[in-house]
Amino acid sequence: MVLDKMGDLSLEQTLERAELRELKGIPLTTATYSIWDQVWKFKARPDDLLISTYAKAGTTWTQEIVDMIQQNGDVEKCRRATTYRRHPFLEWYIPEPSSLHYSGLELAEAMPSPRTMKTHLPVQLVPPSFWEQNCKKMAASKQILFSLCQAPKLQMLNIKHV
Repeated sequence: MVLDKMGDLSLEQTLERAELRELKGIPLTTATYSIWDQVWKFKARPDDLLISTYAKAGTTWTQEIVDMIQQNGDVEKCRRATTYRRHPFLEWYIPEPSSLHYSGLELAEAMPSPRTMKTHLPVQLVPPSFWEQNCKKMAASKQILFSLCQAPKLQMLNIKHV
């Protein structure tokens, strides 16, 4: 039977949650908080694109769509690296263990222009250089993405019932 093959389904194993620190009333992971000065001083370039979304709001989907557009639909070019390397998560920082080390800042700073990055930071915490350099910013939500991708007949029904 399938359940026999699934093994132990007990809920005894727990996941460790990241500790949080507060910055200007916004909770950040301790790791992100530890590098906050570097995040805030990040130097954006005029041709940067920042994808800004709430967590679990279609960020990865948006990144893949943007990458397909940037690569003129060439699927092989889009497979050049994982999403988190193609579009660094600006404030994401994993210091250890060394096998999992990740710094979105380091990746972004090392990228050639034009760069595409992502963030879940609220607007008041987006590094000021993005505004000063007049970079392109893209905010996305699942509602917008679903609306763009639905079949035309379903879209017409949505418009009709709004």
